[in-house]
This record gives sequence, structure tokens and C-alpha cells, in this order.
Amino acid sequence: MLPMSSSVLIVHNNASCADQIKEFLADAGLQALWSIGLEPSCKTIRLKRPGLVLIDGELVREDPGFCQKLRSCSPEIHLPIVLLLPQDTKDISRYLCGGNVDDYILQPCSADDFQARVLLRLSAGKGERVKAFPGIDYAFLANLSNLAVSELDTTAILNRVVDSIAQVIEVRRCSITMIREDDEVGYILASSDDPEANGLRIDLDRYPEIQETIRSGKPLLIDNVCQHPLMQNVLPYIEKLDFNSILVLPMIDRQRIVGVLVLRTARSIEGFSEEEASFCQLVANVATSALRLAELRKQEQEREFSISTPCDSAAEEAEVHPRAALIGMAAHDLRVLVSVIDGYCLLLSESEDSNLSAEQHEFINGLMAGSRRLVDMANNLLDYSRIEAGRFDLNFAAQDICAIVNSVHGEMLPLLQRRNIQMSIQSSVSELPVTCDEEGVRRVCYNIVSNALKFTPDGGQINLELRVDAKEASISVSDNGPGISPDLLARLFEEYSTSPAPDGRPGNGLGLSICKKIVEAHHGRIWAESSLGQGSRFTFCLPL
Repeated sequence: MLPMSSSVLIVHNNASCADQIKEFLADAGLQALWSIGLEPSCKTIRLKRPGLVLIDGELVREDPGFCQKLRSCSPEIHLPIVLLLPQDTKDISRYLCGGNVDDYILQPCSADDFQARVLLRLSAGKGERVKAFPGIDYAFLANLSNLAVSELDTTAILNRVVDSIAQVIEVRRCSITMIREDDEVGYILASSDDPEANGLRIDLDRYPEIQETIRSGKPLLIDNVCQHPLMQNVLPYIEKLDFNSILVLPMIDRQRIVGVLVLRTARSIEGFSEEEASFCQLVANVATSALRLAELRKQEQEREFSISTPCDSAAEEAEVHPRAALIGMAAHDLRVLVSVIDGYCLLLSESEDSNLSAEQHEFINGLMAGSRRLVDMANNLLDYSRIEAGRFDLNFAAQDICAIVNSVHGEMLPLLQRRNIQMSIQSSVSELPVTCDEEGVRRVCYNIVSNALKFTPDGGQINLELRVDAKEASISVSDNGPGISPDLLARLFEEYSTSPAPDGRPGNGLGLSICKKIVEAHHGRIWAESSLGQGSRFTFCLPL
């Protein structure tokens, strides 16, 4: 979303006049938006939130309520409106009465005069927020976090989520659909307008908007379902339904889309605002943990009909499974709460009217970095709980190791840039298919690179090297950190073996032990080499 003081909306039917105004604004360092007519202008205001609106006075003369209609598009913001009037306009006061217009500019005028009036009005208005966003209360996220760790079952939690969204955002339907790993079938777990739809199996071929979100991994906004090319093949199914816009938000757990939050609405102004989309994405992030639990329970039910290998003894089962369940529950609760913290920090850092100082922004960035460390810890705990319970399932398929490495580098890039650490990737091949579990290998790469980042000083260097021979592919990550003592190196891959990072904070001692179990499950090898004061090098190999 553009800052309130950086963009100006021009509402003018004359393209040449609008182009001249754009030039004036560009010379003043302002971004110009242009629209024709009431409805397109309202939509631009809702989606782009300009800091000022310049309106051709002829439009107001033809429709005296034009300005008030524009203001109604975004009632939570005091939107400064300036009329563009001819030099010979008489009785200017009649345009300003009623408070619907803040100022006027007589045209033609010089570029300097025009820019001065616009900048003065922007400085005076500043797009002041006059009331909270209609219906949206961000405290709802905190309540949702408590709900997600409550004793309610998953269905009850998700139903409350969609009902709550439907109460604060104008929608025809808000639903949550669980996506199975084959990405061909979905199960509606909650729907705000039809409780009987819960549990309904749907064929994703009839939902191209969901398929596109699964493919891209990104939110999808379709302003007009009847005109969007993606929806043309399914128009016979939806043309009788009472909605014109769709917003699809991915629910991502451990790099995989486990579900989608879908909002359908019928508004006179099509689409959703960026603030609505951001709010709903935060809700989707928090609700993802509940969706993950639903998926695990469904898999557990399916296992009941298959033959499983029991533990060696009843005592072992009694000891291992409760401990694993406790760890998994604690990790799940931790991830939900951290998602809320991270969401609030993101809202503060991107808020246009938060008036945060540079120091406060730095504090928020520190909180976000800390929350991501907690997410890593929770992921390790979840992995460990599944290993303990004997339920660490790997899905082997042909995967491109190069793509996995590049993906991990992309995830780590913000943290690398924040500490001015350079990371190089050296590979003799641009594509390398290996039969492996994609998420497992990604987890190993991420843990090793994250470990190197933790021990590399600011401004340091991390090198990743990918090699391949006739039998195996190897990935090595080296750093220029303080190195590892020989006694710790010998037990580095044991559970709970850890050493404090340079900042004094120890890890949980599970990351490398989990890496070892994953690599060994691939019949591979993993080891570390290090000398004190000379950095460390971690390598793992996977058979081709």
C-alpha cells in the first residue's frame, strides 16, 4: 500500500489534461494515479489509498454528490479533495459548501503554483485516520490465538474463524478448505454461510482460483469473476451465484500449502482493499496450525485401517508416545502464538500512520527476527516429536536439488542482508534431479545454513558448494566463524548437544540431530569439519 503522502489520484475525463497534471506531479516527486468515472475512482481509492484527490470541477457540476460518494469509499480516512476549476469560474463558494471539498485550484496555472498548492494540501491533510477501519478489530487476532490453543476441536475453531471474518468484512461466503498432498481434492472444513458444507469433498478442477493459489503459493484477488480469464471455463457453474469478487489466501505449513482461506463478496465496488487482504492473511496464518491438526487427525484415522508395526513393548509405547505428544502440543501452541507476534510486528512495521521512529523500527525488526528463531525452534520440536513417535514420514520423489538450494537461499536472504553477510553458491550443474523427500532435504539445508548464519560474524562470508559424482550429490556449507572445539565436534549430531552462539544464546540442540536422522533415512551421510578460529564446514551427501 502506498504511503498517504506519496500518491495523488486524478479524476478527469480529459486525457491530455490528466497527462499535463501527471507531469506537474512527477516533477514534484509525487506518483500520479488516473481514473475516469465514479466507480473506477472509488475502486482506486479503496485499493491504493491516495493522499489527495484532484477532481475535474465539471464532474461535480454534473453530479453535486460526486465528492461525497468518493469519501464514502473510505470513511475511516479523511481524504483531502481538491477541485480543478477554470479561471473564469464564478461563485466558487458553492463548490466548497457542505465540507465535501477541501480546496480548489484555478486552471490554467504555472507548474510551480500548481505543485505548491498540491504539496501544501498534502501536508495539511496527511490522510488522517478519523476512525478505525470499519468492523476490523486487530485484537481479534489475539483472541484467535487463544482460540487456536483452546480445548475446542478443530472444526469448532475453524467455524469461529470464518464466522468472525464474515462479521467484520462484507462477504457472501468465507470458507476454509483443506488441500490434500495430491493437490487434486479439497475438503471444506468451515463455511460461514453453510454449516452443512463442512466436510464436503470438492474436485479442485472446478475451482481454478484455488488451483492457481496452490500453483503460485501467493494470494489471488479476482475483482470480477465474469471477466477474469481464469474463470471462463467454470462460468456455467458460478454464473447463478451471487458474488462478483474472490480473494484466495494460501495457508502454508512448512513450505507446503495445506489449505486456503477463500472470501467471496458481491459489492457495488468490486474487489477487496489491501488492508482487508492483509488482515485476512494474518488470520489465515494463525488458523493454519488448526488446519494442520485437522490434516494430521485425518491421516491418523486413515492409519487405523492399515497395519502398523507396534513398539517393542507396551512400556516403550507408553513412554515414547505421551512424551512425543506433549512435545508436539507444546510446539504447536508455540507456533500459533509466535504467528500472532510476527503478524502484529509486520502490521506495525508496514503501518502508514504508526509514526514510528527509526529506533522503534529497529526494535520491531529485532522482534521479528526473534519470532522467526522461535518458529525454527517450534519446527525442530515438531520434527523431533514425530521422530519420537515413529511417524516421521518421508515422501520420496524426483526433486531438483539446485532448486531446493536456491529456495533456501531466498528464504535466508533477508537475514543475510540484515547482518551484511555474503552467501555464495557454487555448483557445476544448474539442475540436478535426486530421488528424495523435498521437505526433508530442504529442512537439512535450512538448518545447516541457519547454523552457519548464527556463528558467522556480521559482515562475514558463507559459502555453499554443490557437487555431484557418479554415486552421490553432496552439499557443503562453510563459514568464517569461531569454529568448534574438538570435544563438541565429536558429539555435535547428538540430541541436545549445543553451544552458545556469539550473541550468548544457545540453541535447542535438536536441529543437527534431526538433520542426521533425515539424511540417514535417505541412506546418506552427514559430518562436520572445524578448527578453532578458522570456521566450520558441514557436508551431507545423498545417493543419486
